Amino acid sequence: MTTQHNNKLSPELPFDEVLELVQPMITSILLKCQIYKDFEYYRHIASIAVWNAWRKADQTKGLFSAYIYTTVKGEILKELSKEKSFENMNTLVDHETINYIRDRDIGDRNPALLEWFMSHLKLEEGKIILLFYVEGYSYLEIAKELGVSVEAVKKRRTRIMIKLRDLLNSIEE
Repeated sequence: MTTQHNNKLSPELPFDEVLELVQPMITSILLKCQIYKDFEYYRHIASIAVWNAWRKADQTKGLFSAYIYTTVKGEILKELSKEKSFENMNTLVDHETINYIRDRDIGDRNPALLEWFMSHLKLEEGKIILLFYVEGYSYLEIAKELGVSVEAVKKRRTRIMIKLRDLLNSIEE
């Protein structure tokens, strides 16, 4: 952020102006945190952090720009930490499970078994599976289709994969 922006940046400005002025800072933080996927999701997290900083700003305690920077970077790092923790706690079976199901003659040759799998999924779960694996939709496209966040789609897909894996294991036993 340049000195010119520092002079303009103040908690007395309307939030929209503050957010506009800190966009280059947000981009810089995202790149420093090596965020290259789900960029819009993290930009949204950063915007919320700017709003929180703007609401709580106290000019007697230092530069507003430094406070925004610290708040935004902290929220981004916190979100990255939560996502990493979630990934570590949940084993994704992803394409392995779907490919295994397909290779076990479940597809065209055994539609009853495919129906059985789909009958154990809720309507929305089946829709996510079809959109992701059959239609090739991205997380963002599925999120828009269902009217939920990208993070919600990721978590639901993880739960669906675990459910399918458990169903597979119950068949083999």
